[in-house]
Amino acid sequence: MRLPFLALILGLAGLIPFVTLGGWIFLAGLFSPLPHLTVILLAYGACILSFLGAVHWGLTMERPDIITVQGTADRDRQRLLLGVCPALWAWLSLCVGLLGDLRAGYLLEVIGFISTFAVERAAWKHGALPPGYMPLRGVLTAGAVISLLMAALAPLQNYTL
Repeated sequence: MRLPFLALILGLAGLIPFVTLGGWIFLAGLFSPLPHLTVILLAYGACILSFLGAVHWGLTMERPDIITVQGTADRDRQRLLLGVCPALWAWLSLCVGLLGDLRAGYLLEVIGFISTFAVERAAWKHGALPPGYMPLRGVLTAGAVISLLMAALAPLQNYTL
């Protein structure tokens, strides 16, 4: 089963801010720090990481039998965790990046994207996700992680906001 064409196009379009900002922050950072762009990228990464959780929250909530007398099934519990944990991790990443060190915030987001992908891949292998989902998620995760790492490695980022 393949993903709908619109989902593919919009998923890839979601990479544009990552690729544009991550690359620009790295290249322009050779000459001048870009504090506002780095915050924008950190915030966008947190939004997308939260969105990944929202996808799983939506998959769980679309089922009318999610709350039963016997409780939730293992798969539903996993989806609920996948729905909430990425958002909490994104919040932590954003807080650390804004209140502490931007690079640490970026690296926490990288960990969040890789961890979410790993858990999703395990769920996908057990049939919990549509077949066409993981190839696209692999490309999107790789693009986000590379862009966040480029921004984290950009020179001249030792400044305060």
